[in-house]
Amino acid sequence: MATKRASSAKKKRLLISDVYARYLRHVEVTKEGTTLTSYRQRAGVLVRLLSEVCQLQYLDEVEVDHLRQCVQRLQAMDLGEITEGRRRGRVPVNGSYAVETVRGYIRIWKAFFSWCLEEGLILVNPADPRFKSPRPEDKVKVTFTEDQIYKMLAVFDTSESLGFRNYVILVLLLDTGMRLSELEGLQFKDVHETYVKVHGKGRKEREIGISPEMNTLIWKYTSQYRMPKDETVEALFLTRSGTGVTDSTIKLIVARVKQETGLIDIQVSPHVFRHTFAKMYLGNGGDVFKLSREMGHSSVQVTELYLKDFGSAEARKEHTSRSPLANLNLKKQHNKKRKK
Repeated sequence: MATKRASSAKKKRLLISDVYARYLRHVEVTKEGTTLTSYRQRAGVLVRLLSEVCQLQYLDEVEVDHLRQCVQRLQAMDLGEITEGRRRGRVPVNGSYAVETVRGYIRIWKAFFSWCLEEGLILVNPADPRFKSPRPEDKVKVTFTEDQIYKMLAVFDTSESLGFRNYVILVLLLDTGMRLSELEGLQFKDVHETYVKVHGKGRKEREIGISPEMNTLIWKYTSQYRMPKDETVEALFLTRSGTGVTDSTIKLIVARVKQETGLIDIQVSPHVFRHTFAKMYLGNGGDVFKLSREMGHSSVQVTELYLKDFGSAEARKEHTSRSPLANLNLKKQHNKKRKK
């Protein structure tokens, strides 16, 4: 009788907030850097929306229509109040998110419920195929022109250490198309004569080719200006105090470039350098499959099967002839600056 009663006993209901806390521990093991931050913040918004919009406390109460209500509220959130909302633990209201931002939230919400299903915490996934993301906006990705690139690079005084460091950082973004987090995590030992090793999303290591001129610039920086605080500092790019630069430092560098060049009609960010690299690489005759590997993309939709057997080490072999630096005359730009 005791066995029968035990088998028929109901499981204890799980609070969404408790499951979220356990999910964060899972994320901390499997994610890192900006990806970890994104998962923590966006899954946290879901927990708040389920509570405030749907008045739900328990995981087994969540249905697909509740998630649709959360998306509607998310689309009405005020971007100007996001930071304040996070700090106070409240969901900001009014205003709107960009469609791509909303899609990014939904991807993480779906990942959360998929994990719940895998862990046996729910019997049915509410984020099933009926829970759809809004259609992506059909936008042309913003990229820089050659003239804009020259203007930005001319901002730095390359005769002093920080000016030269900042110059090399921007040229490296252009030459490789690497992500901001990958640049921040780049170490001195990751630099090789024709390529650099980066740690991308999902902690996946890959190789990105660098042009001969890029290699020379990095060598000059490391041999003349890179002064680590002590031997434990492994970062490639350092602050004045000898510690590794952070993503905030790089963003400030790019913000200064935008301000001093007066490029108000175009977004200036590390990601736009990534877009520019991709566009100029293809414009120089580069192969889209090789480009996908260098940029660390997991697939190219329809062509995904062709990419599985192609590694980044092979992709980088054509990097020099495809890089944006193949078109730009940086030496000429250097000489102009010296004459002034």
